[in-house]
Amino acid sequence: MAEPRLAPLPAKLGFTGLAGLVAILLAMLVLPGAVVNSNLSKPETKRLVIELERQMFATEPTEQDVSDTGRMKAEIWRITSAYQADTEAPASAAVRKQITALNEQTSKWQGVLWLVMLALTVCFFLIVSLRITGKPFGLLVNERNVMSLSRFQTVLWTVVLLSAYYTAASLRIYGLHDAGGALNIGMDWHLWALMGISFTSLVVTPLIHTVKQGKTLSDDEAAKLPSADVAGSDGILYANPNFSDAAWTDMFEGDEVKNAYYVDIAKLQMFFFTLIAVVSYAALLLQMFGSIPPEGFAEFPPVSEGFLTILGLSHAGYLASKSVDRTKSGGNGV
Repeated sequence: MAEPRLAPLPAKLGFTGLAGLVAILLAMLVLPGAVVNSNLSKPETKRLVIELERQMFATEPTEQDVSDTGRMKAEIWRITSAYQADTEAPASAAVRKQITALNEQTSKWQGVLWLVMLALTVCFFLIVSLRITGKPFGLLVNERNVMSLSRFQTVLWTVVLLSAYYTAASLRIYGLHDAGGALNIGMDWHLWALMGISFTSLVVTPLIHTVKQGKTLSDDEAAKLPSADVAGSDGILYANPNFSDAAWTDMFEGDEVKNAYYVDIAKLQMFFFTLIAVVSYAALLLQMFGSIPPEGFAEFPPVSEGFLTILGLSHAGYLASKSVDRTKSGGNGV
């Protein structure tokens, strides 16, 4: 049986304790507003707003008018709404060009901001893990003292989507003239299905393991295996004797005592499918943040049905592979 972690938590506080978590939360609160205000206060942004007001509404706002952040938000919202609603009389080429330039000015540094938010979210998770388990990546270790692929993929999707949603919502809160609808950000159902697939693996895996933990090794099987592995096994599942024995290679090895030192192809396949999915979707998010101003974050980029099907089949194969016993058992344990 795997022994629970008994090592004391790190005594040193500093930025690996509560102070670090508070600093991260403060940075996440302040940075979006700083990016929005920086974009609105740039001379080029003000010049574009003045020119568009003149061409679209025949008004002449002054430099003093556009120096007020609230006024700038209202004018940009007015310009954007009028441009999007002008379907019967398309805007001139000059106006379209200036609208594009305005979008570029008001979306600058947003992609960098999301990457910073992503890094801060990861740091928050690592600090919590360090304070609880004594290791920064201890949140990936399960009750058998092995690193879990299901935990890894769930954490990966969580930090990417949570940081992206917070970045989009906070930019809308600071950037919209009327922040009442700032949280109305659409999420395509395919994205929810993708998250559901990932969480299903996290939930179903322990159920499969529970059945295997209730079994005992047969005598002839136990005689063929290392005595230390047999003594430390959890049913027919392999378990590391100590929390500190967990390693990243656990995510690619078999779960049972018999195949613990072999590469599990189903795990390797699912790891790469998950990694490709996360990196691809992160690229879409980065493109969205880098090219669309806050008022344009109406919904997240959609996920294609084909990609969702491939990922679903990969997870189904992973769970089916887990359900098969590779180690001969002598029946159910008492």
